[in-house]
Amino acid sequence: MYKKYMICMLIYMLITAFLFFGSLACVRVSELEVDSERVDLEEAEQVKLNVKIGSGELDIRGGGDRLMEAIFSYNVRRWKPIVTYEEFGSRGELTVKQGRTKGIPFGDAENKWEIYLGKDIPLDMEIDFGAGEGRLDCREIDVRRLKIDMGVGDLFLDFRGERREDVTVSLDGGVGSGKIYLPHDIGVRVHIDGGIGSVDAVGLQKRRDVYVNEAYERSEVVIDIDIDAGIGSIDLVVKDSD
Repeated sequence: MYKKYMICMLIYMLITAFLFFGSLACVRVSELEVDSERVDLEEAEQVKLNVKIGSGELDIRGGGDRLMEAIFSYNVRRWKPIVTYEEFGSRGELTVKQGRTKGIPFGDAENKWEIYLGKDIPLDMEIDFGAGEGRLDCREIDVRRLKIDMGVGDLFLDFRGERREDVTVSLDGGVGSGKIYLPHDIGVRVHIDGGIGSVDAVGLQKRRDVYVNEAYERSEVVIDIDIDAGIGSIDLVVKDSD
């Protein structure tokens, strides 16, 4: 079974690499550039955050004083992130996207995004991540809806901490691994569909293709997670906040 899983993973990665890189030209790697961005909340009461990054490292966490403070480190100039923010009455929309995603870096490329979000701002988040390593620490983020579409790489999510409202999460992943930390005192439901290589659940009960924690039946607030993933592994861990 393990051998078959590894063969399938290798085939998937080769096909993905061929389709994505086959017809692309090389791009030049230059000196490392570091940019910072700050966005203030104006009158909006809720914000939608759109993040689109082709490949690299993505680190999102809360606790900031502004709507967003970010540090971008990259050494391919065409990858310079574009940040826009607009408000429409009580709703705002913040978009952070990679400048140009096509092209194969000629050399050792670096693309790291560190994004800090305000801790008391209700957020809907949509993240499109091609390849790399993603880390989303929601312990100080008032996230209400989260949608992640990830290609190849590793993903770390942390949903511990206080919650005033339900959280709905949709995760569509390809090849790689994911680790999700979950609270013990807030109801959790995780539904898994697709060709997952392995699922390791600590502190959760399995009911067919659904995993729930002990607080699920009695909690007024629920974190509802749907995972539709290809070849890879998922670790679900119920753990007290550090």
